[in-house]
Amino acid sequence: MKSGSVEGGHHHHDQLQPPTSSSDPADVTRHKIVVMGAARVGKSSLITQFLYRKFSSKYKRTVEEMHHGQFTVEGVKIDLDILDTSGAYEFPAMRALSISSADAFVLVYSVTDPDSFQQAAAIRDQIIETKHTADVPIVVVGNKLDLANTDRKS
Repeated sequence: MKSGSVEGGHHHHDQLQPPTSSSDPADVTRHKIVVMGAARVGKSSLITQFLYRKFSSKYKRTVEEMHHGQFTVEGVKIDLDILDTSGAYEFPAMRALSISSADAFVLVYSVTDPDSFQQAAAIRDQIIETKHTADVPIVVVGNKLDLANTDRKS
């Protein structure tokens, strides 16, 4: 498991503050976020940039990897378990388990790949079906905007 933290002021959300030590673990709220999307849309890069402030243009295929971050948002301590999933989805049972165990989702697509948006929509439908409710926190992220004019497929 990788671990990261966010320092206040270095992130575009000003309400994120560095974690402070607490003697009472009950003060901490824990959430599991699952990051999903088609292969090669930049899921791992987004997580790495968010937690560790690093970017690599090298592609490394992910099967499943758990990351961990500690944040303070508006005075509330939050532990985030962020699951980076495979875009290949050759393991449907693993995917269903990831969905059922998650509190929230980030669905990533590439603006240079219209098919990846359709896949994100299909994943959203699968989340709603698996969770038996549409009342699920889901954030959709269009990634690779910096490549939109240079890499667009016609």
